[in-house]
Amino acid sequence: MLRPVHIALFEVRRYIVDRGDLAFSLALPMALFALMYGVFGGDETFNGTANVVDLDGGPAAQEFVSRLESVDGLQVRLRSLDEADRALARTSILTAIVIPPGFSDALAAGEPVKLTVKQRGTGGDEGQIVSSIALSVAQRIAAEVQARRWARTTMEGSAIPQPEIDQAAQAAVTQADADPAVDVAVVVEGESGRADGGQFVDRLLPGILVMFLMFAVTLSSQVIVDERRLGTLERLLTTRLTLNQLFAGKFLAGVARAMLQAVVLLALAYAVLRVGGPSSFFQALAFALLVAAAVGAIGLVIGAAARTREQATWAAVFFTMFMTIFGGTFFDPSETKALDVLSHVTLNRYAIDALEGITSGGKSFADYGVQAGIMAGVAVAALTVARWAFRRTVK
Repeated sequence: MLRPVHIALFEVRRYIVDRGDLAFSLALPMALFALMYGVFGGDETFNGTANVVDLDGGPAAQEFVSRLESVDGLQVRLRSLDEADRALARTSILTAIVIPPGFSDALAAGEPVKLTVKQRGTGGDEGQIVSSIALSVAQRIAAEVQARRWARTTMEGSAIPQPEIDQAAQAAVTQADADPAVDVAVVVEGESGRADGGQFVDRLLPGILVMFLMFAVTLSSQVIVDERRLGTLERLLTTRLTLNQLFAGKFLAGVARAMLQAVVLLALAYAVLRVGGPSSFFQALAFALLVAAAVGAIGLVIGAAARTREQATWAAVFFTMFMTIFGGTFFDPSETKALDVLSHVTLNRYAIDALEGITSGGKSFADYGVQAGIMAGVAVAALTVARWAFRRTVK
């Protein structure tokens, strides 16, 4: 009974010392994980630059610049009008906010005043966000000035000193900020409530995991072809090994190689992103084991059927790419009817749906009995075909 295990352990040791296979199976997934986390799962705080031309220099303009500088993630760069025009012409900047002359005096007098936003084309996403922030800040300052003017006009002729009226008006504005009449609650659908990297973990992490588990098909098929070409399989059968033991050992080796990838990627994700607790981690590993069994069996089918290493490689790559592209590895295929239908003939669709629910912390392994059954069914069916092909190939 232990002979298939010994074969599997030997295959895994040989796999670990092979730097090429190890880099492809472990280093590449880790690098891709880090890259995608940096792109999709990093800090979502807005960072931008507001290019401001102050042609006024009055107190309201200074207050406007000061408040822009206090916005998190926003840097303010003061420019002259000529400098801003030259930068816009060179497209080194896409937007510039111009505070017109007389801005402070017009606000104090209650007269209408305009900020000018110069931009190239649409101004870009950053420029549009900065312009919206600037407009909000300017409107806020104008509202405060108008509140003070209204309070002065209302209390005109009273014995209350004007500084106290201004303080009372400002206190009312501050109180309104602290306890607004209208509050906005943001509810993000489809997320697990994590502040960082939620969307990345929910879809992309299972997608990456399943995609690299699929690459185990290539390794398993190539090993069979290479050993048959070199006569290794025939020589092993001259020992005490039976054909069934040899077949079982090759299957366990393929599963072990795939699970090594799964353990590394999931451990990295849980350690860095803290997506769940130990229970979620081991349930994800358990489902990954079913996926590894399915793809390991398919790798044996391809390896037994292929006559050359090139045939095995191309068949395995075609299988992996078809499953990856149409299985919704990096997007939800249910949004498009045709892709949704096609995705149901792929292993990736069922594997990713289950791993997404488990790693996001919302569901458990028991909630995905259908998906687990499909993985187990594919593994059993592929093993049956592979065993028949393996016997005909070796003997």
